[in-house]
Amino acid sequence: MKRWVISASLVVLCAAVTAGFAGEDDPKLKDKPLSYWLTKLQDKNRGFQMRAARTLENAPEELRPKIAPKLIELLGSDRENTKFPAAQALGKYGPMAKDAVPHLLPMLEGTQYERNRTAAAVAIGQILKDSESSEQIDKVVAALIERMKDQYSDVRRESARACGMIGPAAKAFLPHVVPLLQEHKPGVDKYEGYPVRLAAAWAVGRMGPHAKMHIDRMIAMLHVDGRVNQYVSEAIGCIGAVHENVVPNMVDWLEKMGRDWRSAQATRMNAWVALEKFGEKSLPAVPLIARYLREPTGNSEPPELYTQWFKILKKIGPKAKEALPGVKKWAATKDVPRGWDKAKFEEMTKTAAEAVAALEGKAKAE
Repeated sequence: MKRWVISASLVVLCAAVTAGFAGEDDPKLKDKPLSYWLTKLQDKNRGFQMRAARTLENAPEELRPKIAPKLIELLGSDRENTKFPAAQALGKYGPMAKDAVPHLLPMLEGTQYERNRTAAAVAIGQILKDSESSEQIDKVVAALIERMKDQYSDVRRESARACGMIGPAAKAFLPHVVPLLQEHKPGVDKYEGYPVRLAAAWAVGRMGPHAKMHIDRMIAMLHVDGRVNQYVSEAIGCIGAVHENVVPNMVDWLEKMGRDWRSAQATRMNAWVALEKFGEKSLPAVPLIARYLREPTGNSEPPELYTQWFKILKKIGPKAKEALPGVKKWAATKDVPRGWDKAKFEEMTKTAAEAVAALEGKAKAE
């Protein structure tokens, strides 16, 4: 008799979970109906739950408008472990899941599990990516600013990242991001808190010129914080050369880094890309580029680096004539250096030829 009662209870539970599904309202995913995956998303078995979450996250786009409302309902579940996979799936759906935002905001607050607050912040950023300013965005950003003070680093990190995802419409977070840019765990190496600092630096860069209040802090971090300066150098490029010391400081840092290209490749390339964005303001970088072009290094540096130097010189134009001999040498090079990709080498020599024309005043810089 007990066995029958248990079975009956399960039937009633499944019927309640799948209520409202019929025909086209219960489409199939991986040969099983949507109602099945939503039931498994609420399962106490972690493996079943995660499999359901992955299936729902990767649902075909044409089915997502039918799935999203069901996932939004689960955000209000009494069971904490049901909320975060629903939030993760909605985040993957991006802007089409915007109706979920008012239901995600409560997940940022109160006594929710840390992972729920983290998942809510991630989903909000994904859904509201590159949003225009509005009252709703202001409300969301205010909630994210509060969570940047959360006791858990994952929540602080993803709240800052969500502001970055939203873009300049979230610029109100900028005065509040300083503690995150300085974060480290007390009593341990200062680099220990770098995931939060990295996310914060990236978010600052996403604000572009609105973040000019932080340009000096970004430059200081570039010099002392090797764990995060890949995004710091990128952020500087996005903010711009807002005062006369930006470029000299970047050049000084690049020179101190030396020519061992094996270290901090992405960081250094981001710094050179930033200098290209500054156009003629990058004139203080010309002596260093000219020196590097004169110094023999074999093929220890990638062709992309030379291409980037030539792009900078091309933007500056005739004022960068000091570098002309070195540029001409590379423009005339016919043999692909050992270990270099041929296509990248050809792109490099093409850009060098364009730089020669710009430096000689025969072509306008772009």
